[in-house]
Amino acid sequence: MGNEEQRGHEAHHKHEGYGKEERSKEKMEYEKNEGGKENMDGIHVKKRDLWLVAGGALGALAALGLGKLSGKVRPAAVCAVREGYAFKEWLAGKAEKVKEDVEDIVAEGVHQYQEGLAATADTVKREKDILEKIEKVVEEKLAKMKSEKGEG
Repeated sequence: MGNEEQRGHEAHHKHEGYGKEERSKEKMEYEKNEGGKENMDGIHVKKRDLWLVAGGALGALAALGLGKLSGKVRPAAVCAVREGYAFKEWLAGKAEKVKEDVEDIVAEGVHQYQEGLAATADTVKREKDILEKIEKVVEEKLAKMKSEKGEG
């Protein structure tokens, strides 16, 4: 019995004048039978067992029917498997192409990053060389100015 059925039962009992004791006894009985088990005249069957039995019966029917229909069904089944395999191969090829494209993009990005680092390092080196030359020129001019002051 589901929650809605229980609520309906309780509402029905309220209207019929059931007392609290009767409702609580019924509720306790309901809760005792909970837990995925159905109570069928003393036989407890789990829902999972019912599904297993139903699946087994369908499997047996399919096995019996497949033997009789194998002459008609086999060519269609072979065709379906062939097309499914062709689709799998096509999909694998497309996936491989996408994988290669992604690897190419990643490799190109890494290469550009490393080029950028090399260019930055080269730029820093040139700036350092220019600053050293400027420093050298400034030192020479300061030395020349000191020597002129010392002579004059």
